[in-house]
Amino acid sequence: MDAEKIRARLSGCQKLLIGLGEEWKWKRGDAAQEARLREAYANLYALIFETALGSQTETAITEEIHMEEVSCPAADEQTQAMMDRLFPVKEKPKDKRVQRIVAPCGNETWKQCSAGCTKDIWEPDEIPSGICPHCGAPLTGNTIEAHPYIEEGYLPQWNRYTQWLTGTFNKDLVILELGAGFANPGVIRFPFEKTAFFNQGSFFLRINKTFPQTTQELHERACGVHQNSVDWMLKNDYNVE
Repeated sequence: MDAEKIRARLSGCQKLLIGLGEEWKWKRGDAAQEARLREAYANLYALIFETALGSQTETAITEEIHMEEVSCPAADEQTQAMMDRLFPVKEKPKDKRVQRIVAPCGNETWKQCSAGCTKDIWEPDEIPSGICPHCGAPLTGNTIEAHPYIEEGYLPQWNRYTQWLTGTFNKDLVILELGAGFANPGVIRFPFEKTAFFNQGSFFLRINKTFPQTTQELHERACGVHQNSVDWMLKNDYNVE
């Protein structure tokens, strides 16, 4: 599906659900891959938020992956400003659009006790020492890679997300699933299929390098693109002049 067709689908929808899967995971220390993801995120941002769609359509974004706290010393001021909007770190987001993002597998910029002694979750720079004030263990990213993983960090936003889903039925819903495979299929892949099945007015677009197939029940309202979703987002330039 080319850029014009996806634009046409998005322009008239009432609700938009986006899922980002394993293909969007950042590998620590891989500068080339980081730059590639930055550009892909910029295109996604332009597609959704830099047009009238960002204000007229209710959008929920579910991330199966997590992003590290990133910086780009070589970036120009315009690029850095855009990344500050995409990945706010040191301040609570003032833009309500950021609050539409749910990260059920965790957020690297939020911290938890590495020993799991408490359910407390700390925002960036809230504990400058990086040491748990309860037991003295180092703090670590609040992600599924932590053992144990303190799930309480994402649950409030997850509850908002599930409430938002209940309002998508009988609405013109577009579901855009990008790179979600079978690493954690219960987070995005299976729930998205279920949402599309029950919402007869929905359109489901799945883009995946390895598993682009959609279910038979959705064949008239779904499209599978056999391509890496990050490459697809880079190929389709959504930036608006």
